Amino acid sequence: MKLRIFLLIFSLCFTSLLNAQEKDIIDFDYNGLTFNEFVLKTKSRLKVKFFYKDEWVKDLVLGNYPGSNTLPEILNNLLRGKSLFYYIDDAGNIILTKNYAVKVTDKPISEDSNFIPPTDYAYSQEEQKLKGNILVDIGNPADRNKPGNVVISGYITNKNTKEPVAGVTVYNQKLSLGTISNEYGFYTLTMPRGIHILQYSFIGMKEKVINLELNGTGELNVEMNSMLIPLKETIVSAQKSMTIQRFEVGAEKINITSFRLLPTSMGESDIIKSVLLIPGVQSVGEGSAGFNVRGGSADQNLILLYGAPIYNSSHFFGFFSAVNSDIIKDVTLYKGGIPSRYGGRISSVLDISSKEGNRKEFTGNAGISPITTHLMLEGPIIKDTLTYMLTARTTYSNWIFGLIDNKALQNSRASFYDINGKITWDLNKKNKIDLSSYYSHDAFRFNSDTVYSYDNNIFV
Repeated sequence: MKLRIFLLIFSLCFTSLLNAQEKDIIDFDYNGLTFNEFVLKTKSRLKVKFFYKDEWVKDLVLGNYPGSNTLPEILNNLLRGKSLFYYIDDAGNIILTKNYAVKVTDKPISEDSNFIPPTDYAYSQEEQKLKGNILVDIGNPADRNKPGNVVISGYITNKNTKEPVAGVTVYNQKLSLGTISNEYGFYTLTMPRGIHILQYSFIGMKEKVINLELNGTGELNVEMNSMLIPLKETIVSAQKSMTIQRFEVGAEKINITSFRLLPTSMGESDIIKSVLLIPGVQSVGEGSAGFNVRGGSADQNLILLYGAPIYNSSHFFGFFSAVNSDIIKDVTLYKGGIPSRYGGRISSVLDISSKEGNRKEFTGNAGISPITTHLMLEGPIIKDTLTYMLTARTTYSNWIFGLIDNKALQNSRASFYDINGKITWDLNKKNKIDLSSYYSHDAFRFNSDTVYSYDNNIFV
């Protein structure tokens, strides 16, 4: 009797095992099928669902894989070496990913029996809290146990506008190793193979933490979300020591957010005047354009816009900056240790970087003051690929001369205008083309016997 019960239980278990194995067996000839054709046949027989992007698989054609008759075996042979990975969730759905693999475990990552960590490499309790259970694979898993360091790189962009984010700190707390993204949002970091936790942080952005298994050299692109923080009253009693994350002698970066909060001259922000707040920089004099750095004269300073020099840095006798504040993205003043790429200047180099057009939607703004008006338009020509930005300023100040009770001044004229344009074309993830132009005109006439005018013209 006991023997019969044992044989019955054994038969049921063996039958269940056979059914489980047969569930994933491909019983049709798949050689020569495109991936989409293979998916259609597989869905009709195994009742599974596939999730992927068509552009990932448009060139995939199945071959003859001897000894491979289950769905995982066929997918392993097909996707090997193609930067494509698949993941099967609890419901049996098959999800394809590109450039990284997703693993979900019930155990903490550091206890994964399939991973052999480097010698003396252990995670703290704080890191265990950060990691969670989702892991991103970088590189070929077959290279997991090879010796030596590997390189991870990628681009960091704003999730809403798709613009590159410069100055993002990428940090590995365990290794005390980090880097900062450049002006194009690109970063690169060299680390040993193994499981790592990377923290991406930037002022005004939500911090992002990514757990990754680094098997070999690869790419990891990151999108960050903007973060608005309502601030309460802050009392500063002393200046605490600041952590130095970038060592560049003599370079002063101007915070654009703070710059826009400064008092304006006749309704227009002046980047040249804001430089005077930096130690070692003095004004040339009241009512004069330009600035002096550590005793040097104004002509010993190099002012760059779009990487090209501007020789007349002001409009309207020095009351207005020659650069429209609407286009400014970043400003750096080099007072010493000037990089060789800027050529030779005795006193300083003021490098003004311009913004790129909005990659998502059309936007614009306009403003008017008693003697000037300005307009800015930006948006995509081709969404996420080709963008433009256009700004213009002009003055209508001549009407003021007509109000002055002085014949000489009533017969005088003074005006200016400037136009900026920029087109950005993202060729691919690593290359883009910028076309930038700037034109300005100033004219002055005093009582018909003194005439003075000049132009600035840039096209790069």
